[in-house]
Amino acid sequence: MKINLLKASKYLAILTIVLFANAANAQTTTKDSSKVKTATITYSVSDIDCKTDSKMVETALYRKKGVKSVKTIDDAITIVYDPNKVKPEELKSIIENTGTCEDPNAKVHKVKIKTP
Repeated sequence: MKINLLKASKYLAILTIVLFANAANAQTTTKDSSKVKTATITYSVSDIDCKTDSKMVETALYRKKGVKSVKTIDDAITIVYDPNKVKPEELKSIIENTGTCEDPNAKVHKVKIKTP
């Protein structure tokens, strides 16, 4: 009987050490998501004539590090981004320098901040 109790207490001690080690390790590897800040901006964009044009602009924006999401509705593009990684002027420039499905080298998009 004593042997079984000794074995059980050793296993319990080992299990406790493993559980505490895992809990401590999990705390050190967890990212603090409260430090990640995002901003949202909506632009009014001219000459987005088809879905392919809007997809080309969305793809160009997603290539920029810091862009979290892009939503296009008609001539409005709403972008959620990390202001520590990308500035609104850079986003505007990306849109203006993206071509159209008819001419990928065209720079026809005019961009203005959309007022609510």
